[in-house]
Amino acid sequence: MAEALNIVGAGPAGASAAYAASKLGFRAVVYEANPRPAVKPCGRGIPTLSNLPFEVPKERVIADIKGAVLYVDGVKSVEVRDTVRGYIVDKEGMIRDVIASSGAELYTSSPYNASNGTVKVNGQVREVRTGLLAGGVAFYDGEKIYGVQAIVRAPRLESMDYLYIDFDTSLIGYYWIFPAEEGVEVGVGGFESPQRLRELLERYIEKHKEMLGSYSILSIAGAPIAVGGVSTGSVRGLFKVGEAAGFVLPLTGEGIRPSAISGYEAARAYLTGLDVNSVLESLNISRVVRVHRSILKALKGMSPERRRDFMFEIPAAVHEEVALGTMNINRIVKALASKPLLAAKIMKYIMIS
Repeated sequence: MAEALNIVGAGPAGASAAYAASKLGFRAVVYEANPRPAVKPCGRGIPTLSNLPFEVPKERVIADIKGAVLYVDGVKSVEVRDTVRGYIVDKEGMIRDVIASSGAELYTSSPYNASNGTVKVNGQVREVRTGLLAGGVAFYDGEKIYGVQAIVRAPRLESMDYLYIDFDTSLIGYYWIFPAEEGVEVGVGGFESPQRLRELLERYIEKHKEMLGSYSILSIAGAPIAVGGVSTGSVRGLFKVGEAAGFVLPLTGEGIRPSAISGYEAARAYLTGLDVNSVLESLNISRVVRVHRSILKALKGMSPERRRDFMFEIPAAVHEEVALGTMNINRIVKALASKPLLAAKIMKYIMIS
């Protein structure tokens, strides 16, 4: 066991790893390549489930989510209220709080060089030969898509308390509108080039100007997203965690919660002498990622028309169980009782994972 845990990356996985180390009585040192933690653009949604390894500070909650509405190619498919609950968070502030509460040392603008296993801190080179690699999608070796997101000032959605999701069968991805500090986040992710996704996003925003009101686009940013499933391993002695190891739900793109769980459990395993990769692969959240991945692969093999039919066939309760990763088999079976063929397909995706 190490006296201090080295962590490369100050995202949800890195922060949770530092938090776990503190619980076990160890000191953590966190190196972040960027000037600030959590710079990757994302929807910043976290379900209010009990499996997040730390409590979200109340002052970091931007919006309470009380439901979701799902469209498929612009046609309303599912709307749920109250059974889908969550938060939109100030991700950077939350991560800073978690790292601070752990007592970890945080060094920003300290990039990791995978070619020689070093970080640069204030111009000084340090060797980092052991620990965890939570450096994000740049270290992920599986399939990726791209997401582009705009921060939009939208007067008509100032009190938005739900998630707006529009699945696009041609993209095999979706558009989203989530609450944000200065209006809403409007984004799109799917199997297209970044340039094409930006064009589609700008067109989507213009198309929804009546919904948004007299809107103004404040900023646009994009990033790759890991959708290939869990891929554990190591780089120069550092065990991959978080999005570096594929801890993102491929169907929804949710990454904060899966990454945080992986970071916490990896740190616990590492500091207690367990096999980190085996522990990560056995987690329930890894199974959820596998289920999402198997469904995504099936969707990719369908025609756009069949994808559309498939999405409309799925009852709200099944959408909910799969999206949240709760996978309550009894609830899924009950919801699919009148659709035996669809039930067989859905259960196949769940059971083979």
